Amino acid sequence: MNRFIKLLIILLSIGFPALSAGEGSSESIMRDSLSLNDQEFPIKAVTLYTAGLAQIVHETEVDGNQVLAFPVEHKDLNDILKSLTVEDLDGGIVDSVNFTSENPLSATLSELRVNPSGSPGIIEFLKRTQGEEISVVTDKGSFSGRIFSVEESRNAEGSRRINLNLMNQDGLSTVNILELRNLSFKDTLLQEELLDALGDIAQARVKTSRMLKISLKGTGTRIVRLSYIKAVPLWKTSYRIIVDEENNPRLEGWALVQNTGNEDWTNVKLSFVAGQPNAFIMDMATPRYVYRETVDIASASPIGAVEYDSGVVPNRSSSQLSSKSSAPVMMYEESELMDDSYYGVNESYAPVPIVSQAGGERIGNFYRYTVDSPVTVEALSSAMIPILSSPDVGSSLVLYDPAQGGVVFKALRLENKSDAHWAAGPVSVSEGRSYAGDALIPDMIPGSSRYISYALHGSVDVQKIQEPQPQRIVSLKISDGMMHRQDKMERKTAYYIQGEEEELILIHPKETGWNLTEHPEIDEETSSDYRFTLKDWGDKPVIVSEEYLLSSEYSLSNFGLTDFSYYLEWADVTPAMKNALERMAELKRSEVRIKEDSAALTARIGRLERDQSRVRDNMAVLEYDSDLFKKYSGQLEAQEKDIQNLNRQVEEKEQELLKARSDLARFIGSLELN
Repeated sequence: MNRFIKLLIILLSIGFPALSAGEGSSESIMRDSLSLNDQEFPIKAVTLYTAGLAQIVHETEVDGNQVLAFPVEHKDLNDILKSLTVEDLDGGIVDSVNFTSENPLSATLSELRVNPSGSPGIIEFLKRTQGEEISVVTDKGSFSGRIFSVEESRNAEGSRRINLNLMNQDGLSTVNILELRNLSFKDTLLQEELLDALGDIAQARVKTSRMLKISLKGTGTRIVRLSYIKAVPLWKTSYRIIVDEENNPRLEGWALVQNTGNEDWTNVKLSFVAGQPNAFIMDMATPRYVYRETVDIASASPIGAVEYDSGVVPNRSSSQLSSKSSAPVMMYEESELMDDSYYGVNESYAPVPIVSQAGGERIGNFYRYTVDSPVTVEALSSAMIPILSSPDVGSSLVLYDPAQGGVVFKALRLENKSDAHWAAGPVSVSEGRSYAGDALIPDMIPGSSRYISYALHGSVDVQKIQEPQPQRIVSLKISDGMMHRQDKMERKTAYYIQGEEEELILIHPKETGWNLTEHPEIDEETSSDYRFTLKDWGDKPVIVSEEYLLSSEYSLSNFGLTDFSYYLEWADVTPAMKNALERMAELKRSEVRIKEDSAALTARIGRLERDQSRVRDNMAVLEYDSDLFKKYSGQLEAQEKDIQNLNRQVEEKEQELLKARSDLARFIGSLELN
């Protein structure tokens, strides 16, 4: 690219800021540029979100009119441009925020006379430079001229040859590209432009940081606060559940935070937000150009008057108010002593509860945990902080789920009785001081409950036996010429339970269309299963009976004799229904008999017509006055009379058939039976 043009672009980018907040911002930047400094921006607060984002807050001091230089890593630039807020807390004015913009590489290269992007081969590249004047050196000498064309050919031996055709005042000359030793453009500007373009392509792969120039106006020493959102590792929650001697679970929650940046978080106010805010990335830094279609000039009639319907101002609901409460903290109670070789006879059954280091606050639909004391997390390091300690979060039980291989699990019913949002995370379960198993806690909002299983149960066994019953008719109805039929399918599932426990949750799969007819108490119901609570099962099996009702409709006019016979054999058919079916069967038999008679007559006509055709073929070879010809003539005459008589009978049968069908349809239409 022309160096003069590049210098002009740099001057313009300095003179016209890419992002400003107020009139006269460029003037302010130029006037206060001498005040720009690289002072530190210590991090004061970090709020981590479960969407993989963090809100970072910096504070620093300024004096008078000043331009702050705030470095931003390339990967964070778009998030910061989308979310940055600047506050001058002591009465100053935020004038503007400026940063250098770079044209997209594709836009820069598209303006060149020859675009070298895409790593073109020599043939493709030379085709792009058609018409340019060049000088080439080969083993056979030097040549010059304007590029006319590039073509590929093969000689008689099949060897490949790529010809560069050059045009000059002496005419057209051909150079074998495979023999080129040097090629240069006579136009030095084009040569420099290509070199600059290749440099731009290489530079585009280098991700450099950007400097935000924040212009502030005011008097005296003031505090300035910067706040923005950036991508960080997802903050994680892990839990511990300790089940005491009375099978009461206690929940402890720990937040895991990872500082993968290059800056220490020293004595920062650290918060964790449980919730799922919408989040996305948008390229705010790269200039965008809108494609505009090129159209021809056209004439058109002017648009007439335009009217708009009256609008209605929508109601605006008030925003949710924040409610604040401290995170629950469990008070330790002495339990019975453990006789354990490691912990000793004076150790309690369960470990001492942790004390939560964070307070809780509900903000709208989110729940924020804020650590009580300042926290330090060095760069490229992690920390775990206890944020939750809640006693009595549910109960211990046994759970059977046939979808998990038909095994019995030790489980817990967790109940979130607090105002806190429990973020999803792994949980390690201990029975007293002994590890019992792992589980996963889903997102649990206040007031919700969940089952979690953490180990196989060794002393309770459940056997499932299912007995399907054959499908049977349960009701028939005739209305509007239709047979409305309802069938029922039934199945009985028996669960044989061995072993003793205080409570067992039996999960039974739910299938579309199947309804319960006999079952224990339902504790919960989801879209895929029923959950029964069993307290005492004894030696008898737990029975779950279900039924499936299937409704279907059939047109009685399409019934055959076998269909009527099938329904007449139904054991629960009512007398009125039976009489109606018998009458319809009788009318149907009459219709069938008439159709059979008509078909027999039609068959006789067909045989006679075929015989007539045979006789005519024989007569064609006979003399008209022969005795055999006369005999055949008499036979044809007799057969013709028979055919006419049979056709009359067929017509009569067709009338009888129409009447029989009409009688059946009229009878069917008159029926209304349950």
